[in-house]
Amino acid sequence: MLGSLVLTALLGAPAAVAAEPKNLQVMSWNMCGSQRSTWHCEGTGTPEQKIGVVTHHVRNSYVQAALLQEVCEDDLTLLMTQLGAGWSKSFEPYQWSQDGTRWNSRCGEDTGRADRIGTAILVKGGMADAGQYPLTQPYTGQQTPFQCATAVYWDVRLCNVHASRLGSNPDHPDWDYRDDQFAQIKAVVDTFPKVVFGGDFNALPPDAPNNAAAWVWPAGLYSTGPGTEGYQECDQSGASRTGRATHSFGGKIDYVFSSETRRWCAVADSAYSDHHVMIESVSVAA
Repeated sequence: MLGSLVLTALLGAPAAVAAEPKNLQVMSWNMCGSQRSTWHCEGTGTPEQKIGVVTHHVRNSYVQAALLQEVCEDDLTLLMTQLGAGWSKSFEPYQWSQDGTRWNSRCGEDTGRADRIGTAILVKGGMADAGQYPLTQPYTGQQTPFQCATAVYWDVRLCNVHASRLGSNPDHPDWDYRDDQFAQIKAVVDTFPKVVFGGDFNALPPDAPNNAAAWVWPAGLYSTGPGTEGYQECDQSGASRTGRATHSFGGKIDYVFSSETRRWCAVADSAYSDHHVMIESVSVAA
């Protein structure tokens, strides 16, 4: 015993081994799942085909978390059944506000499907502290949630964005809510030590050519490269705050940002939505 103590004193205690980072693949996709004509999702496939896009990337792109926008609640239930045991979900509905009086948005027409439509966070494994954070919203018009949840295995906060589009308030179509919403989103995600947030921002990148609305992006949200303030975006290259198109009109309006080290980024077209799929792989620090 004495010999062991002397040897330890001479050689020193064993060096602590740093825990290895955990890789995480996060998918973001606006599914265009509404069956209501005013949402303009006709011709973008059946619910089963849209669900198949998600399960395909889970099985083939190793997706372990998904940020979904415009997903109908019954379709989400079917998706969870196909993903199987071990997956968790958090759903938040869209709401229509009429002079401040709100009700949940339906997946179908008034005489069609009555299940709600909203956004969802899916995680392989445990989920904790799921909930919605308030954003400035149109007093009259479509209100869209901003939700977050913790992926327990990675101990990382996941946040799902669907920002208001310009013209979302029919009484004041020139009012823009995105600048307030982006600043509020930044204030929330800045409080998390490790975070991945993404979704449909309904805004072109600040460095996109001829972008007259670049002012809606607050300072310190969209990084201008490694070592600079803000969050690196999945598809940006160096200091350029741009990326590949994510919508059928030819522009980028979908994003995935992270505080963690980017490993790779994929942008995949789909016949089953007007939005493309984005997947980012990050190395989550232990």
